[in-house]
Amino acid sequence: SLLLIITIQIASKFYVICALNSVERPAIGSSRSPTSTALSSVFRIHETFLDGAEWASVQKFQSNGAPNNKVRSPAGKMEVVVGSILDTSEKVVGVRADASTDMPVVALEKDCFIYQESLAVIPSSYSEKDYDAIIMTLVASLASVHCARPIASRVGGSSSDFIKSDGKVVVVGGSDHALFAARGLAALGMDVFLVSTGNARVDDKRITVLNPAVGEMEIGFCTYINKFDSIVDTVSDESTNIEFDDAVEDWRKSGVLTLLRTRHNCEQYISTMTESQKIVEDRGLLFGPGKVKDHLRRVSKNSARATLICPPSGFGKSVQTLLENGVTFSWKTDGNTMIRSWSVPQFWELASWPRDAAGSNVRFGFPVVDDLDTISNEIKMFEQAEKDEENEGTQEIRKGSSNPFIEEISGVNGLAKKIVEEKKNALLFLSAPFCRTCKSLSPGYTRLARTRQEDDFLFAKADTSGPIGKELGRKLDVNSVPMFLLFRDGKRFGTPLSINKLPSKTLHQALEYLATGAEWDADALDAIKDSEKKR
Repeated sequence: SLLLIITIQIASKFYVICALNSVERPAIGSSRSPTSTALSSVFRIHETFLDGAEWASVQKFQSNGAPNNKVRSPAGKMEVVVGSILDTSEKVVGVRADASTDMPVVALEKDCFIYQESLAVIPSSYSEKDYDAIIMTLVASLASVHCARPIASRVGGSSSDFIKSDGKVVVVGGSDHALFAARGLAALGMDVFLVSTGNARVDDKRITVLNPAVGEMEIGFCTYINKFDSIVDTVSDESTNIEFDDAVEDWRKSGVLTLLRTRHNCEQYISTMTESQKIVEDRGLLFGPGKVKDHLRRVSKNSARATLICPPSGFGKSVQTLLENGVTFSWKTDGNTMIRSWSVPQFWELASWPRDAAGSNVRFGFPVVDDLDTISNEIKMFEQAEKDEENEGTQEIRKGSSNPFIEEISGVNGLAKKIVEEKKNALLFLSAPFCRTCKSLSPGYTRLARTRQEDDFLFAKADTSGPIGKELGRKLDVNSVPMFLLFRDGKRFGTPLSINKLPSKTLHQALEYLATGAEWDADALDAIKDSEKKR
């Protein structure tokens, strides 16, 4: 009996030591300290994948959030685990960690670890039937929500990037996935603009729904929003066109991403287009779906070739915020392998999206590349503007040079907000820095505005040079300067007037039509203009 008791005691101690080793032992070669947190049980483990442009977008945030563009594989893989913590019985979800990782982890049963940065506590309102949706929410939110958060580069002189707690984010698309991204970003405190060709309905005041062409003037959505931090493209992938590479000063893919940065201060372009979406786009609805099935089988079969995804910093907190706000997303799966595929609404939205006539096959609303010199000059102007903003003296000079009688209009967006939406009666002077006649007209235009202050007119001036000015000229169908345009109640009134000298009887008569509410008399104005020429 005594021998039996001793044997049992030794066996018990050996079992406890083994159990501690299996739960708390860090990976070989790891410098991290072992954690005392363990899960009492693992409820579900799913192997999940990202591919296509969505995976390419996530690759930039590998290695704990630091950009890592060296990772190249057809897909990214992560095992998502749902379980409960031993001490608190809290249900959690997270990404299973590679055994050799140096990143902080939380130990689970046996030899299972999850990345600490991916750990999210599941609210008590969720039950076992919600586990699959919770796992899919984690997977879908990585690119479309977490990686899309605005970044403030080198804050306070730091050499690293800093995630902003607010900002403007544009979500392109009207599918369920796009709505999920918009709601998720709004839950994280962002001001969100959802752009869709359909009638997307969102019951959230933080989300503004727009069409690709906005307002009566049908302004492109990027021009209308003007400045924003990030864009999430759930419909297609603009990075597959051409892109300017600052490092080698050469063309790599497309100018759209560069123009988003230089014209709209957009530092983050995230495409969530899957490889399945791309296949259906290329093959069409007749042959595409069959090719998609073949692709999904290959991904599952070649699971070992996929790159293990390392969650970016703070990812678990983002997921937990979504769960706490009831923002979830799920899709139909085939078997135990989870990979987002494609949907008919996404296909039709891409097919029906209007194209920009001036920008080849670029979707309307995205900035358009005019030529190679244009974008190269824009980069230089953008860099100079950043330097000027840091120079307080330059800003003071700009403020002091404003004209109290003339309203400066910047591009289509400025025209829409200051004249069209305000339904103003206005006279707009279109000019350019290289136009000598325009410069000679400026003093006379100021005198005209000063002497007619009793009229309920807005006297405005716009520069038609540069990409923003050229876009305004195209919108107004004006290809030469100087040119004067009139607006009545925010709408175009009459025809453009080419005036080379002020004061002008022709312009005076046109203003009388505007002031008195009379109809535009083109014949009378032509007669006045002819008489002025004879003099």
